[in-house]
Amino acid sequence: MKHTLNQIACSMLGALIIFAGSAARAADDSSMPPEPPAPPRLAQAPAAPTPPEAPRATPAPRVAPTPRPTTTPRVPLAPLAPAAPLSPLPHDDHESPRRPPTEEESLALTAIEGLMSVPADRSLPLLKKVLAGQQTVLVKKRALFVLSQIDNAEAATILLDTARGGMPALKYDAIRNIGIHGNKTAMAALPEIYAAGDSRVKREVMSAWMIAGRKQEVYQIAATSKDEKEVSQAIRMLSTMGAKEELRKLADVQKSHRGLVQAYAIAGDLDSLVRLANQNSDISTRVDAVRSIGIVGTDAARKALRELYIGSSEKAIRDAALHGLHVSGDQQGVLALYRAAKTNEEKRALLRILSIMGGDAALEAIDAALEGRK
Repeated sequence: MKHTLNQIACSMLGALIIFAGSAARAADDSSMPPEPPAPPRLAQAPAAPTPPEAPRATPAPRVAPTPRPTTTPRVPLAPLAPAAPLSPLPHDDHESPRRPPTEEESLALTAIEGLMSVPADRSLPLLKKVLAGQQTVLVKKRALFVLSQIDNAEAATILLDTARGGMPALKYDAIRNIGIHGNKTAMAALPEIYAAGDSRVKREVMSAWMIAGRKQEVYQIAATSKDEKEVSQAIRMLSTMGAKEELRKLADVQKSHRGLVQAYAIAGDLDSLVRLANQNSDISTRVDAVRSIGIVGTDAARKALRELYIGSSEKAIRDAALHGLHVSGDQQGVLALYRAAKTNEEKRALLRILSIMGGDAALEAIDAALEGRK
């Protein structure tokens, strides 16, 4: 019993000690200042929403990617040929603006050009097939040119038949290609085609003669035709061909020489121009001849102009000679005439020409005039 009471007393004493310690700690905690409250957090502006990424296309394996569409669709360089067979154009497209060939025409043109290296016995049937078929005028014109490159009588016959009875768009090309081919039989038929043809046919026949170097045929047109336009065209052809002898003969058969003046100048025929300037009775023809001497542009031509100026008393001829000297750029020649001038009026005219021409000769003449020297 005593032992039990002692245990109870010890337990009560321990409890008191624990209680006293807890009260002391509570008193200590109540004496300390309270912790300051945590500062409030600043509100952050919401971040801008990130635009959603465009979904990435999954490329097909080992296949070239399809180009992205643009706002302006691409226009093909040439329209595709229609599915239906092409028929020849019903009119002559020679004067119309050139157009690029279609894809079908490009292939046909390449094929026809390949026939130029094929023997005639194998290429001619194909070329005839093209001319008789449904190909376009553009393709058939190329076939006519290939025929002109084949040294074969049958090729010349096809060209001649087309020139006589083909559609206009092909007839004109066939005539020119006869001149390129140069076959004697086909060339001999051109005068007949010329006589029966319209103005366009006549022009193409003369072109064929020019291409073939047939000066005599062109001369006959210039010498015998009653049409002034035909005569002028033939004279231009002769000047382009450099046919000096034929042009000189025309001076004896033509009543009007005005068309010949330009032809002589283009052909560089100084002798004929000087002859017209000195001997022709038509003053306008003489003036044209003198002015055209300047186009020749040689030292002999410049000398002839100075002689014509000095030797003529006609103002129109002297003015024409000055014009020719200006055209030929003969500054020293005009300066020499200025120094030899007898009157102030003549000096003024020559000084104006020198001033227009410029250069050292003009400055020399101006300096002399200012100092009263010649």
